[in-house]
Amino acid sequence: MAGFNDFLTKAGALASKAADKAKDLAGVAAVKTKQVSRIAKLNMDISSKKDDMKKAYAELGQLYYEAHHDAPDETCAPLCAQIDEAAAAVAAMEAEIAQIKETMAAEAEAMDADLEDVVDATESEAGVEVEIEVEEPAAPAEPEAPPAPETPAEPAAPAAPEAPEAAEPPAEPDDGAPHWN
Repeated sequence: MAGFNDFLTKAGALASKAADKAKDLAGVAAVKTKQVSRIAKLNMDISSKKDDMKKAYAELGQLYYEAHHDAPDETCAPLCAQIDEAAAAVAAMEAEIAQIKETMAAEAEAMDADLEDVVDATESEAGVEVEIEVEEPAAPAEPEAPPAPETPAEPAAPAAPEAPEAAEPPAEPDDGAPHWN
């Protein structure tokens, strides 16, 4: 039995050492986690500051351009020329868009006038007067409020079953248009 007690003592000491190591590892893991978290936060802060710098550089460049674009120093002259070219290209594209929109509007007006001429000519040839109405789509109906809950009534006596009535199919309108069931 002495051997068994020695075994238990050694096992207890080993378990104690293992527990101490586990605590040490948990402490190291906590420190590492805090370090990794700090690194991630610092990287986010760095990114934010770099964005601030880009905005400031752009604003500084815009201020310089506005103040010196007519007579920039030789280092900035190519960039000022590039900005001038891009601004001219944007203005030309915006003018083209405006021209296309004007053409589209004129074509739409011409199509409306042509349609009216065709209708007028057809009416006079046939001796018939035609009126065209454009109906606006109906506004969607507002959803109905759910019905109020009914209070339970006392059960009624069962009624005698009635004979089923023969159902007639609904009559289809005879407007010459195909109807799908």
